[in-house]
Amino acid sequence: MESKAVMIYRVFVAAAVFLITSSPALCQAHAEFDVASVKPVDNSTLGDSISMNIGTVRHEEVTFGNATLNDCIRFAYGMASDAQISAPDWIKSKRFLYDIVAKGKPGSSPAELQAMMQTLLADRFKLVTHRDQKEMSYFALVAAKKGLKIHQMTEVPDGFRGITNGGHIDRIMAMPGLAYLLSRFETERPIIDETGLDGLYEVKLDWTLRQLQNADVDAPGPSLFTALEDQAGLRLEARKGQVGVLVVDSAEKVPTAN
Repeated sequence: MESKAVMIYRVFVAAAVFLITSSPALCQAHAEFDVASVKPVDNSTLGDSISMNIGTVRHEEVTFGNATLNDCIRFAYGMASDAQISAPDWIKSKRFLYDIVAKGKPGSSPAELQAMMQTLLADRFKLVTHRDQKEMSYFALVAAKKGLKIHQMTEVPDGFRGITNGGHIDRIMAMPGLAYLLSRFETERPIIDETGLDGLYEVKLDWTLRQLQNADVDAPGPSLFTALEDQAGLRLEARKGQVGVLVVDSAEKVPTAN
């Protein structure tokens, strides 16, 4: 599958960004979904174009479609970048894809759903992990010198539905969630929240998608660097230091049956 010349991945990143606004350590140690379906994907049926859902939350339902185990781990543990996951190659390979639909209890919080996802991966994939620190290059999300241009919110208004797609964000979120989301769109290098800002903020951004590593390449519209500073009063600073990583000790390619 990976040897095919044309591979197109259409990625859905929705309410999953809210899962890292609070710590799952505060949740029940063995939180579980009420119902969960985990199925390996038959790659022979996919063709050259693959539509991927790498983690979506709607109400209390968490879904993945054609996702790698690495995608599921990033979601469950709130890791901003693939660089923060040390794992066997197959875990990140498009040769091993999975469909997951999991339903939590009514009223489950984002952090509780995240804890449930960790339990699901441990139960169905026999996933064993531990945390460590590793020195690496990263981008720090910080406040710009000219001041913030985003407004703090006390809560998400009833009926508000955020929008996230390529080069466009209109959401109410915490800063760790924004850093996580930007990492999904723009770079394999982690983007770490170092703003020191607590609570929720209304974030509206429009920029031209490009890899941060090639930020000097001309493209129509503002780069992410420019958009963050001009539209949000935030900036990305290139840094190097100790970054939290998740080490996968073991996992199974075939999940236990539903």
